[in-house]
Amino acid sequence: MTLPVSSSAAPSASAIQVQRPGKPASPHVGSAMAVLATLEQARILPPEGTKEADRIIKSVIQLQSLFSKSTHPDLQNFMRRAVEASRGKQAPDLVAQFQASGWTSDVLEALAEMAARTPAEDLQPLTPGLKTVNLSVEDFRQFMQLVKDGKETLASNGQDFHAVFAAHRKAMPGAGAY
Repeated sequence: MTLPVSSSAAPSASAIQVQRPGKPASPHVGSAMAVLATLEQARILPPEGTKEADRIIKSVIQLQSLFSKSTHPDLQNFMRRAVEASRGKQAPDLVAQFQASGWTSDVLEALAEMAARTPAEDLQPLTPGLKTVNLSVEDFRQFMQLVKDGKETLASNGQDFHAVFAAHRKAMPGAGAY
């Protein structure tokens, strides 16, 4: 069974699978859907059905899984450093929230900022972890650039990235106490 992200979201976002009826949806599913809805609201997603759109959906899902569940030390170190640089003492709580519930706007923003200021060659240690889900450093950089562009586009329209994401997240499966 598939669910669309929202009535105004990109149809390509409907490719995210949810659990069978009667079982509660994973918060990770809802958070991935919220990312796509946020980027759709910023009007920066590529057209549905294109290879680029499919790659973005895969990146949203697989990167969330890798950064929240993988024990690959370079991936975990990169995320920890990114969130610490962005949020300081709040980092441990934000990382724990992300691991339990999936993407948050704080983690997305922190990773996007870190990816933007890190030279490509310094991201190469992420390659082995990314390869476990058939992603590349370039896939990671492209998704992080999309997050950065989405945040900037929303801001130019007088909207706050964190507020937009939170609104979408609350409307998605598995929102719980988000």
